[in-house]
Amino acid sequence: MASSNGTDAKRSIKFLFGMCTLMLGANLVWVSYNSVLLPTLVEKVITEGKGFAVGLIGFFGTLLAVTVSILAGIISDHTTSKWGRRTPAILIGALLTLPLIGLPSFFLSPSLRATFLPLALPIIVISFCGMQFFTNVGNGAWWPLLVDLVPENQRGTASGIQGFFTMFGSAVGIVGITVLNQNGQTGAALWLVGGIFALTGIVNALVIRGKDKPAAPSEHISLLKAMRDMFKVRTRVAVFFWLVLAVLLAFMGLNSLQFFARYFFEIYFPTISPDAAFRTMGGISLLVTMLSAVGSGILSDKIGRRALLLGSMFVSAIATLFMGLTSNYILFLVMAAIRSAATGPLMALAPALASDLAPRDEAGQYMAYNNLSTGLSGALASLIFGVILVTMTKTTFMLLFIISAILFLLGGIVFAIKVPQKELDAHIKGVK
Repeated sequence: MASSNGTDAKRSIKFLFGMCTLMLGANLVWVSYNSVLLPTLVEKVITEGKGFAVGLIGFFGTLLAVTVSILAGIISDHTTSKWGRRTPAILIGALLTLPLIGLPSFFLSPSLRATFLPLALPIIVISFCGMQFFTNVGNGAWWPLLVDLVPENQRGTASGIQGFFTMFGSAVGIVGITVLNQNGQTGAALWLVGGIFALTGIVNALVIRGKDKPAAPSEHISLLKAMRDMFKVRTRVAVFFWLVLAVLLAFMGLNSLQFFARYFFEIYFPTISPDAAFRTMGGISLLVTMLSAVGSGILSDKIGRRALLLGSMFVSAIATLFMGLTSNYILFLVMAAIRSAATGPLMALAPALASDLAPRDEAGQYMAYNNLSTGLSGALASLIFGVILVTMTKTTFMLLFIISAILFLLGGIVFAIKVPQKELDAHIKGVK
């Protein structure tokens, strides 16, 4: 059955790259703010209990992000703007994120420091939560494009490109932003990541212009109705939700260190600058994940997605356990690289499989539910591991890695039992 949005039309690689640019900007923002800038900003205001404070801010900010992402997906399903279903939210999210990310630069500025420093903590909270709100307005509207504009036999490739941009954005954050941060240019780093996200949103909107078709006027929905219908679907695909749960558990394992990496390196490897250590690990990990994501995405269009995803979760569990048990920096980097190779398929194939299963007329809502696997996992991980790291010692960080390995393992078990190939085949055929 042909889609009204031309979903069965083969897309050029140029179009797929252009469509995925938003993921570069979004992940540059998330990795930079979550892992580098938020801990740095909090450290300037709080000395005791900074790990718990970062975890708490991360939890509520990310919980807000999950809610907004779902609402953005639902509302974009019903958007009747002449600009298209998804484009308005993508542009609003990309452009309004910029000033909110830049807010903390006011208390970092030497000339304004005396005025704004007493308000530093509220400014950090407003900035971080505002960033999560508007990036996820754009993010929630972007994911349905995999269903709207990409044919099924190209979704693995598109997801691989998305994974490449996700990792590239993260690499820029880890390598470039840590250098600025290490040199005391935290304010400049904030404006830079916000500006790049705004630019990628504009590029994304231009690429999909004319192909992103608006919903029919009869499909318009109010914000109130969208909020009431957040967890109501017309077509229930049970295997889709088991997939989301399995990937959520795995991403909790993967995200366990995202808010605390700077503090981890200070404790585990005190002779190395935490910015330099994070930059080295991040650079290696992201390069390997990037290559793995693209390769597994292309391969999955030919051999299927399930086996690659299953192997990803189990190998990640083993590598994560060994990351926590070693005190040798080089061996830690080796195990991090192995885990990165294993998580490449998780980054690329989970959204591709989710888009295969999502009903076309509820693509925004279903792909927003898929975002729970990343958004909610970040919120839960920041809260759980923030509590564990109230006292930051080698023992508590080792416990973090052990729990992370268990989460990867549980994700693999859920996926193996509740997402069988037979069910996938039956439902994918049903949504074509």
